Amino acid sequence: MLTSILGQPPKCFASPGWKCNNEVLLAESHFPFAYASDCRGESIFRPVVDGAELAMPQIPVTLPTYDEVMGRNGVTADNYNDYMLSLLDPAKLNVLTIHAEVEGIACLEMFEQFMKMAMSKEVLFVPLGALLREYPLIGTGGIVAGKIPGREGAVACQVNTRADNGKN
Repeated sequence: MLTSILGQPPKCFASPGWKCNNEVLLAESHFPFAYASDCRGESIFRPVVDGAELAMPQIPVTLPTYDEVMGRNGVTADNYNDYMLSLLDPAKLNVLTIHAEVEGIACLEMFEQFMKMAMSKEVLFVPLGALLREYPLIGTGGIVAGKIPGREGAVACQVNTRADNGKN
């Protein structure tokens, strides 16, 4: 149905609220997605389910969301953008999820300012799929239920199972 609406097949999938498990990963593997972004983690990886490595890579979200940090540990509307920019590390994968209803509506001015501040620091914004060319796959991993500070309930989190040692 999405192919008929978009005029082309969807290229990726992301589990809402990072609610993903092995059944979701196996179901996704039947679609021609280039990648998925179903979990929180640190590095791009290929998931392993029941001992089998799946072909579709995962690009995890690495940075906290607005609702996870706002009002915690001294983060306010006045210092939110500075805080988020302080989390960016050029030596690491930096993936930020934004929510249309927050950054696109309620906090639009704050988000626009964040974008301007980031660009002034030469932060590049790229489509998620472009990261597959920028960062080599580090290895394989599993997805387990875990806790994220500031987020209610369990979310899918990356667990590395082996290093790739340079192989993709």
